[in-house]
Amino acid sequence: MIRRLILTVLLMTALVSCREEKNNIAGLNIKDDLGKDFYFDKIPEKVVSLAPSLTEMAFYIGAGDKLAGVTKYCDYPPEAKNKKIVGGLLDPNLELIAGIKPDLILLTTEGNSKQTYNSLTDLGYRVFVLNPRKIRDITAALDKLNLIFKTRAGNEQINKFRSGVENLAVSGDSLRSYAAFLSVKPFVSFNDSTFIGDIFRSTGFKNVFGSEKLDYPGIYDEDLLLKNPECLFFFSDSSAVSVENIKSEMSLRFSELKAYRNGKFYILNESIFSRPGPRVLDAMGILNQIRIRK
Repeated sequence: MIRRLILTVLLMTALVSCREEKNNIAGLNIKDDLGKDFYFDKIPEKVVSLAPSLTEMAFYIGAGDKLAGVTKYCDYPPEAKNKKIVGGLLDPNLELIAGIKPDLILLTTEGNSKQTYNSLTDLGYRVFVLNPRKIRDITAALDKLNLIFKTRAGNEQINKFRSGVENLAVSGDSLRSYAAFLSVKPFVSFNDSTFIGDIFRSTGFKNVFGSEKLDYPGIYDEDLLLKNPECLFFFSDSSAVSVENIKSEMSLRFSELKAYRNGKFYILNESIFSRPGPRVLDAMGILNQIRIRK
């Protein structure tokens, strides 16, 4: 009799535990950044990420194992390179995606196209859009992904990210003037409303082209010479050829700029600075070190 009672209690406890565990992942309603409502009754198991920033976010909160497909540009963390490649940001291979049979696709409007979104939704896929444009938006995106995947490390990682941003952010009026370029031929910069502009502003820099109407304006050589900022930044891949091309171009065209003469001329890793993901902490740390140099 006692043994039967004990077994009954154990069985009831197990049932309650299972029910609670199910309730923890059931009934989740969440809006993506397009305002579209999604209902999750279980944690997605086969996810395709069509943006490097979203891939990095998934790995950051410990949901990398849920990614079944990524783009050819998803190269960080290194484990992302082991995932199935489904094409590029603008030209994902729909047949490869179909072969995965994803229960969720992650997409951003900043790097992916409206045509891609429409094609995927027309085929009946659940396409969840995240489009962080400011540093604070990354935290919100991480929160949404954590609600979906409910990883063990999620809350801790997000708190770590939030604290990191608070510690690295700079406030005050004493800002270093700068100009930064995504391309040298032609000169293409960015204004303050962009994600990259937000990184610089948050770490104590003032963009001499920050008030431009276009997010990514073309800049004439004369404009840069007239502005003559304290610091110059260029974004490049890590190849020696790219770096040397930038240095050569600047020495020929702008050696008289004070930023160049004073050694305030920097070439930055474009993947760290251009992706609105958790590595923004690395970007902010790099700029803080540059800002405090004499």
